[in-house]
Amino acid sequence: MLYDFYVGSYAPADHESIYRYQLNGETGALVRKCAIKGVDNPSWLLLHPNGKLMYSVEELNPDGRVAVYSLENDVPEYLFSLETEGADPCHLSLSPDGSFLFAANYSSGSLSVFRLDSSGRPEGMSDCRQHTGKGCHPKRQEGPHVHFTRMIDGLLCVCDLGLDCIAAYSLDEAAGRLTERGKVFCFPGGYGPRHLAVHDAHKGFVYVIGELTGDLCVLHRNGSQYELLQRISSLPEYFAGEEATEENTAAAIRFSENGRLLFVSNRGADSVTSFFVRADGKAEKVDSVSSGGNGPRDFAVFGKYIVVANQHSDNLSVLEFEPESGKMKRLAGSEPLTKPAVITRIRPVLPVPAASGHAPAASGHSGHAPATSDHAPATSGHAPAASGHAPAASSHAPAVSGHSGHVPAASSHAPGEEGDWRLSSEESGD
Repeated sequence: MLYDFYVGSYAPADHESIYRYQLNGETGALVRKCAIKGVDNPSWLLLHPNGKLMYSVEELNPDGRVAVYSLENDVPEYLFSLETEGADPCHLSLSPDGSFLFAANYSSGSLSVFRLDSSGRPEGMSDCRQHTGKGCHPKRQEGPHVHFTRMIDGLLCVCDLGLDCIAAYSLDEAAGRLTERGKVFCFPGGYGPRHLAVHDAHKGFVYVIGELTGDLCVLHRNGSQYELLQRISSLPEYFAGEEATEENTAAAIRFSENGRLLFVSNRGADSVTSFFVRADGKAEKVDSVSSGGNGPRDFAVFGKYIVVANQHSDNLSVLEFEPESGKMKRLAGSEPLTKPAVITRIRPVLPVPAASGHAPAASGHSGHAPATSDHAPATSGHAPAASGHAPAASSHAPAVSGHSGHVPAASSHAPGEEGDWRLSSEESGD
């Protein structure tokens, strides 16, 4: 089986910054198919379920943007960008029916909502919500830091690293506006919730990784709230102690396709840890191995392989795991690539669900976090983006680098794992 995926990065607009790869599901070998230039810091990528459009953040401060690409041809074609009215957008997710796009603005601590037309193109921003307050960490929680969004059971759940909470909103689809529904869970001070993951095999459970502690929290739904079922470290045994923890920032969290295993990456420890998820929802740590580089900001699971984006060593690496036991090993070699930040799998195109409910699954974002933020702003060499209604076209056309082989519109993998838009919420990575 062949798996196709895109890689976003922290490369500037005058460098190749979005790549398409193919993974051989038998050997773990990677082949680059194409790459494009022209967008600054596309550190998060998201595909619309119709398979015809892709979105990326342009992680810039103070004026972040969301870019839109056509996937009608073999190589992504840049269409236009919209301002998020926030700083350093770092994550994107979709409503279950693919009619709204949500952007998490890390540095400004705000959340942007874009209404999409029937083709998936943004028509303009319909709402923007600003979080307020601060946490107990003097450098990383000096204010709100919205890091991740995902629709779960009809509510948009928002991880705020700066406020140590998961906030919830309901969406008025007619008006395109959000209504606050309070906090579904508040973490102990200094936890720094970054991303969460859910899977249909574990209904009623939410798995959250704390960037500042490296701890995995398992939450169980109780009515309209969540209660803490378990808290367990994701750090390898050889990387322990207060000093080591302070040097580490946890990054991505994703399930295996069948939900049996859960994986977490850590920067500082530069590792990937596997957990076995029991029938009662609790996680048992199985193994930790080197990520094959420095700063594993994100990874994606393909069958028995994990492709890791090592931001600070400028490479992709491949891990292999035993689907039953969760034991892992790193394959020899790596793929050079400038500051990889996110891996987004290409899936078969299926009908979009008609009603809201359980949406896509989650993924990762953040570099080896500097003292103040893990989001490195960059200057843009790109013409100012339009705000409001999307322009029909743009002269900001990324350059293309071609590689071997014809790239099919979508590859044929079995759906159903975390990261699939058809599950109860975004990501992943998406």
